[in-house]
Amino acid sequence: MLRLDGRALPVVLIALVSGACATGGASPSSGPEPEGNVFTRILKRGNPFRVKAVRPGGKYVLIDINSNELRFMDGERVVWSALVGTGTGLRLRGGDGDWDFATPTGTFQVEFKELDPTWIVPDWYFIERKLPVPPENSPKRRLKNELGVAAVYFGEGLAIHGTDKPQLLGQRVSHGCIRLADENALRLFHNVQVGTPVVIVGRQRRVAQTDVPPLSPPSAAKRSAPRRPAGAGLSTTQLLTRLDRQIAAAGTSSAWAQTASALIARGINTDTLALRGLLVRAGRSGNDSFEREYATFLADAFSRGSTRTVTALGKLDRVTRERAASAIVDAVLDLYHGPTTSTPWPTERIPRWRLGPVGREGWHALETAETGWRRGPPRSAE
Repeated sequence: MLRLDGRALPVVLIALVSGACATGGASPSSGPEPEGNVFTRILKRGNPFRVKAVRPGGKYVLIDINSNELRFMDGERVVWSALVGTGTGLRLRGGDGDWDFATPTGTFQVEFKELDPTWIVPDWYFIERKLPVPPENSPKRRLKNELGVAAVYFGEGLAIHGTDKPQLLGQRVSHGCIRLADENALRLFHNVQVGTPVVIVGRQRRVAQTDVPPLSPPSAAKRSAPRRPAGAGLSTTQLLTRLDRQIAAAGTSSAWAQTASALIARGINTDTLALRGLLVRAGRSGNDSFEREYATFLADAFSRGSTRTVTALGKLDRVTRERAASAIVDAVLDLYHGPTTSTPWPTERIPRWRLGPVGREGWHALETAETGWRRGPPRSAE
């Protein structure tokens, strides 16, 4: 266990917590900070948790609910960081249950992720409005455009998701979920895979029980319209040209992530040029920090469109194909922190016999990259 302020923080692989996502407002906790800064100590001393869910050198998500900040980590290096909104710590009592709206601490795993997510409304939403609680399969329980552009789910009813109220970030304002600005929620969606650890540290805020917490998601009349995809109205060639300019400025701007996201959406659908364009650009910038994050986007494209990605790899020249395949394999395995017996080798996602001659060229490039990974230094979890 890790101790902060003399309090033990339980570290678990998966924690099941009552609560869900919402919007609203509340003041940040005024409680004391833990001894030193959590992020500083992690960066100075490496991973202090020493649990199998977080492997030294791997990529994971780190959230501090004291400072309301999320960091996407690559070993001891911060890839990017952003303010978040976290749980208020309020409690609701009503109906047949009690709800605790604190963001839990501990070590979790990404269970699944979703673009343009639908919010499955929990009972407390109706209870705090003194409305009848509908059946579980009622259409009233499904609300669109409430969770921003993307959601990464890491526990029962809990997610890291977007928001249309970025002015409230940096505060404890939710019913337990972690809210990010939409552009960061989309970036995180591409950065992580199922199984990626989400480490939450800090001091939970507890508030006296109340019948109706002063928090309310926006009404149906106030919900924003669905997002317009980045690059809408531009051709794929124009998007790739824009991506090249943004990659050149990746040291000072993350605008490339929005463009890469738009190209992935096209590429895993029907746009071969978009997918090949993304793969071709792997390993060419000379910026190692950018390349390691860009590889997570390629890994996301592979996980969501394996056959198309392998086939696109097979159409590249040998050097470019091997470079892109190595980026995919490195990212997939850097995001995995489980036992070696369950390592998610990319070649196991798609059987070679299902592929044509071109696809098999791409598959063999992945196999070669996996062999290189196996021969590399040990990466086992502690």
